[in-house]
Amino acid sequence: MKALVAALLAITMNCGWAGLGSSPANLGPRMLSAQNQSGSTGLETYTQVEKKLESGTVVHEYVDAGGTVFAVSWSGPYLPDLKEILGTHFDTMVAHAGNARRGGRHLVVNQPGLVIVSRGHMGAFDGHAWLPAKLPAGFKPGDIK
Repeated sequence: MKALVAALLAITMNCGWAGLGSSPANLGPRMLSAQNQSGSTGLETYTQVEKKLESGTVVHEYVDAGGTVFAVSWSGPYLPDLKEILGTHFDTMVAHAGNARRGGRHLVVNQPGLVIVSRGHMGAFDGHAWLPAKLPAGFKPGDIK
């Protein structure tokens, strides 16, 4: 099963971008390396995909056994392309960004079906997002690196 998930991930990583709630994002030539690591909540298996970008930023995607990204995180000196990483949820983040305080360095979207936390300043950005209803049984938001 783990080999099948890894093979599916390798295929989907070469098929354009998708992001949160879909298949893993393809960060293309900006990506220096990608590593897959299997995880388990004791009840369900998932794969954590770590992608290192040319910019020095690291993106983690958490993928369930069906190949769907249920959580993502990023950390580094530059923001990654959040449209690629968040997929269809990017527009929700943008809509909430308009409501954020001017000069604020912290954005939080906390909805029943979507949570996004993004913070930082020039040279140091980090954030994470997840789909609460899609988290594997036993996986907690605190498990996101």
